[in-house]
Amino acid sequence: MTALLQLESVSKRFGQVLVADSLSFDVADGATLGIVGPNGAGKTSLFGMIAGDLPVDSGDIKFDGRSVIGLNAAARCRLGIARTFQVPHPFTGMTVFENVLVAAHQGAGLRRAAASNLAMEVITETGLDRHANTAAGRLGLLSRKRLEVARALATNPRLLMLDEVAGGLTDPEVAELVAIVRAVNARGIAVVWIEHVVRALLSTVDRLVCLAIGQLIADGEPRNVLSQQRVKELFLGTESTVAEVAQTAHAADTGGTTAPREPATES
Repeated sequence: MTALLQLESVSKRFGQVLVADSLSFDVADGATLGIVGPNGAGKTSLFGMIAGDLPVDSGDIKFDGRSVIGLNAAARCRLGIARTFQVPHPFTGMTVFENVLVAAHQGAGLRRAAASNLAMEVITETGLDRHANTAAGRLGLLSRKRLEVARALATNPRLLMLDEVAGGLTDPEVAELVAIVRAVNARGIAVVWIEHVVRALLSTVDRLVCLAIGQLIADGEPRNVLSQQRVKELFLGTESTVAEVAQTAHAADTGGTTAPREPATES
């Protein structure tokens, strides 16, 4: 498949902290890529550099064959690059529909009627239709994360970058989120997913990379990557099976077996 996103020797430093150390990799059009690594590995900063929220110190980022260095986040969004954030920050005083409508209008550049149609399509796709007229500030964790994905999808992306959207969810909620991501990818949208809930990645992505201290230390088929000694040490510091890595990463993220659920106000 043709490369949609290309990183060429990208480096970024915050003072003495190196968050990207000559990173080079690509993402094929329509592909699914998972990114794992310990806290401080530079994963979210990587998304910021791709999306245009952070400038690179050196190197190049190409999207669909053209360099996007020098383009701001809005311009990159119009090209088809969309991202979510670890902590959802919707317009809490606006309804779910209004939140997604803003993304369709401002992000995708659609006029009112087309933006409204796209907003409703995305709301339905992400399972938020029953909350379309609910104020975003009243949503529970799962619905807020769905809204975060919906707002990104409403920009009509070719590349969707998900930043830990499964964190804090129960197993059934993660399964629902995985189904949404799979459906999105089935439409031909490339997905790059940073996640600590490794089981979500194993059931979704075709390729996995592991970052540590701004460096790419492993890249390949997900279970092969998780079987590598260096990767296992980063997760657990011990000899572990792939299943144990996935289970422990999931348990650490959810705090055991429970997680916040939808509040009664949404029923």
